[in-house]
Amino acid sequence: MHPSIPSLLKLQEMDKKIIEIRKLLAKIPVEIEKIQKQLKIEEEKVAQNKKELLQVDLSIKEIEAEIAELKSKINQYKIQQLSTRKNEEYQALSHQIDNAIQKISDLEDEALDLLEKKEGISKTYKEADIQLHHLAVEVKKKIETLSAQKDNLEKTLSQLFEERKAYISHLEPNTLQIYQRIAASKPGSAITPVIDETCGGCHMRMTKQAYLKVKASDALVFCEYCGRILYFSE
Repeated sequence: MHPSIPSLLKLQEMDKKIIEIRKLLAKIPVEIEKIQKQLKIEEEKVAQNKKELLQVDLSIKEIEAEIAELKSKINQYKIQQLSTRKNEEYQALSHQIDNAIQKISDLEDEALDLLEKKEGISKTYKEADIQLHHLAVEVKKKIETLSAQKDNLEKTLSQLFEERKAYISHLEPNTLQIYQRIAASKPGSAITPVIDETCGGCHMRMTKQAYLKVKASDALVFCEYCGRILYFSE
């Protein structure tokens, strides 16, 4: 094994950890957005139930107001009947009273239907509101947990960067430059072992000459196909 390989492998392990932490950090805001979206959907459902409930209440009040107005008219018609001496006018007023009574009956039936509807919506609203409360508590805890994870990961990442900075200061500059150039396009796998005479990265079969060079360990050897640094695992 070439003398530089162990040092580069250690550096690659550090870089792998950095890559993994960055991936985890990238997932956290996505997860937070996902659970916040779920909460928003439930909030919209509850808001819609509340809106429907208020609309039913408004409709019932409008019907009650219309019934009260019709009852007032009936009383007026009855008073007019007492003061009229003409049979035609009396009969006309009776007809209006009957129409008003029938209208009241229809409105009362409509009000009963709305009351039943209100009962169903009210039950759904209360259940949804309770579920929303539980979900909001759960979401708050999850976000707090994810935020704490984020803080810990960022702290670990910062420490890794410091360790990496200190570590690479002791590496041969030219070797480090070669590694970083390859790692830029192949993060976490710039250095790969030879497996059954093939590159462990791209899995292409090596030439006999390249195989012997890696075995000799006189210099760094690169895969002819993917450019990775090759070594024999000991």
